Amino acid sequence: MTPGRILVVDDDPWIQRIVARTLGQRGHQVTLAGDAPGAFAIASKTRPNLIVTAVALPAVNGWSWWERLRALPACAEIPLVFLLSELDASSEIRGAGPRDQRLKKPFRMEDLDRLVVSILGDGAVNTLIGLQAAEPAPEVKPSAGHRPLSALRGRIDEIGLSGVLGMLEMERKTGILLIEREDASARLFLRKGHVIRADCDRPRLSGATAVYEALSWRSGSFDLLIGDIGGIDEIQTATTYLLLEAARRVDEREEQLRVANPESKI
Repeated sequence: MTPGRILVVDDDPWIQRIVARTLGQRGHQVTLAGDAPGAFAIASKTRPNLIVTAVALPAVNGWSWWERLRALPACAEIPLVFLLSELDASSEIRGAGPRDQRLKKPFRMEDLDRLVVSILGDGAVNTLIGLQAAEPAPEVKPSAGHRPLSALRGRIDEIGLSGVLGMLEMERKTGILLIEREDASARLFLRKGHVIRADCDRPRLSGATAVYEALSWRSGSFDLLIGDIGGIDEIQTATTYLLLEAARRVDEREEQLRVANPESKI
């Protein structure tokens, strides 16, 4: 497949990161936007070959941002892949065209990859909107809504998450701590060093329980993305308590295993 210019629009830095990484590994030139005005500004200037966008974004001048974009003759034929939440999946998407595709969250990267291939196809990138392959895309800064900056990364087996969270609390950092291992991932949302929200995809958990699960992992990687975090504090628990409770749960789990398997070494 010929590489293309793809714009990824989502206000979730996690979605941005994994989609950009997957498509970038395929050789595509990926641009990110975190809000509707930024997406419109970027797409109208660069005219991407394909747009991957969330549906739940604010309107632009009363229109969905992609309707406003497609009102421009030069951008009328750009195909879109809509990333659907549970609410989006049960309603019609205003302004969707016959060539557009839908992908329900949470989705597998393999499914997104197949959609991109089916839309762009071999050699379709250069002819889709009448641009020459040699024409460079204008340099455009990401929208104001997209400000993730990786400030800290490492391995859990080298630096424990409890130590990382303790340091982030002292430094009063704000952003998203992404924790990944081969079979699962978790996100801890921090505001001024305090974990205000958290979720884990396997097992599917949220809140303090997701924090305890992530703190029990002994292998994997972590990556801190600096950026503003909105919303209410859903956990409302001090980091110190979260760390102590996580340690207590690990000890309790290991004790249960010792009782169940007295001959095993844990």
